[in-house]
Amino acid sequence: MKNPFIYLLLMLFMGGCSRNNEQKTVTINVDLKDKVINDNFRGIGFHVFYHLHDAPRWHYEEIFAKRWRELNPAFARITDHQVWDDKKKDETAAYLEVMKDTDTELYFTTWDTRQINQYRNEADYVKKEVDNLAYYKNTKGFDKLNYYCMANELSVEEWASMVDDLDRFKRVHQLFYDELKTRNLDIKLLATDASPFTYWPTIEWAAKNMDEITGVYGGHHYINEHDLFDTGFYNFFLEKMKWGSGLAREKNKRFIVGEFGPKQNSNIIDSVRHDACIYNNTPLEKFAPLQVAEALIAMINGGIYASSYWTFSDFPSTYRSNYINKWGVFKWEIDDFTTRPNYYSLGLFTKFLRGPAEVLEISSPDSLVRICAIKNLENQSVSIALVNRNQESRIINFNTGNIIREAAFRKYIYDPQDVPFNYFGDLQGHTKKISVKDAHFADTIGANTVTVYTMNFDEEIPSPVSGLEVKAAKIENRDRNVLSWNASPEQDFCYYRIYRSAEENFEISPDKQIATTISTEYIDRKVHNLPRYYYKVTAVDQSGNNSEGMKN
Repeated sequence: MKNPFIYLLLMLFMGGCSRNNEQKTVTINVDLKDKVINDNFRGIGFHVFYHLHDAPRWHYEEIFAKRWRELNPAFARITDHQVWDDKKKDETAAYLEVMKDTDTELYFTTWDTRQINQYRNEADYVKKEVDNLAYYKNTKGFDKLNYYCMANELSVEEWASMVDDLDRFKRVHQLFYDELKTRNLDIKLLATDASPFTYWPTIEWAAKNMDEITGVYGGHHYINEHDLFDTGFYNFFLEKMKWGSGLAREKNKRFIVGEFGPKQNSNIIDSVRHDACIYNNTPLEKFAPLQVAEALIAMINGGIYASSYWTFSDFPSTYRSNYINKWGVFKWEIDDFTTRPNYYSLGLFTKFLRGPAEVLEISSPDSLVRICAIKNLENQSVSIALVNRNQESRIINFNTGNIIREAAFRKYIYDPQDVPFNYFGDLQGHTKKISVKDAHFADTIGANTVTVYTMNFDEEIPSPVSGLEVKAAKIENRDRNVLSWNASPEQDFCYYRIYRSAEENFEISPDKQIATTISTEYIDRKVHNLPRYYYKVTAVDQSGNNSEGMKN
């Protein structure tokens, strides 16, 4: 069906009918095989631009770093500018510090490659850029900075221009290889980061002509040729992932998808380019996470090492006068940095399907139920993700075989008919806990939903927050309440939630939450002219367990 909006109306009608018609429910059997189809999966992450923008410390603590810790991405692609001075590099390192906490593997790429033409020769340019990489890896301690590409999407003068001059790409790539080797910097070079699929033959060219100086292969793609309800998309994307990963594996290398996302919208209005997902702020936006989840499952089953969604956050509207980027899973200014629907689906993948891991063989007899499974190599937990593209629910009978005999899963759901939302970007909680008995469990997955089952959790409640104090202070010529407390001792601590009420003995509830932060201090900038306020602060761990509040 060509018109996605007509399809949407039809789908909503059919979906509404099917949810009230249980006799349509079909049972399928799924076997989790004791067979590894990829022994080296790192995880899903994001492309990060946050360090390019001026943001106050509170924004870092309450928005960026808090949400990064909660989504816990295993991988990030980072924009690097060759011309940065020491002050800017220090600021960048400070913004990226949270990625040490999450053990995030980093892939840097130079954005404005045109700078190369301002140097006397290409070798001088390369030495300056490697100075940057050495600074982050050695001086600032980002030991997980493992990958670098000299050109975003093969661009120098304009987007993808080096596609027509791959010999130059190879020549400069060689200079980087030699300089990194001379300095004994363990950073692998990536070729070619081309986008879209029509440019992926450059990856094959690199494998044939410059493999000896290439450490990892990769490409990008945006889902521009398939609408949200195209049931052929998954198999199409899976075959592309198998091709790229297979090419890299033949060279004993890894394959990275540096950028991906749904359909692009690049309108130019009054000489300003508006770069965003085409479904943003439309009725279709809540369905885009289904297709993103399909892409993720195809990547995992297709053998990739890692990927990064474009992007983690929007750009602020003041970034450039002629360019506005609104691709993030959360907004920058509008509605106080609120999250988009993709946050609550994609976040389940980044948090629970993270490596280092093995990808296990698992398949569905229903062609519209996409499914993948991974086993984390650090804690041996198994996580399973499914997308049900049927208009009716499905009962899944799981046979977990020798992989899992007795265990418990938590179940998480993204349902476009009931989109999760939290004003502060707290991920949705699990809907139920499911026990595996004698290597079997069964459950129902809803029509057009994303479901994640994970063993990657604990149920130990964090210890209560201690030492909470509230002091009045004059800040920016306004009366503010300043809260401080002792740091949580929990090893798996994630962030703090802050609650406020005019009543002393109040119960913690979502409507009383006023903030989240990774800091042990919070300035309440929104107090009103009431005689007294009472606060509670709780600690939340990586499993989403919330400690009891402490009042003041």
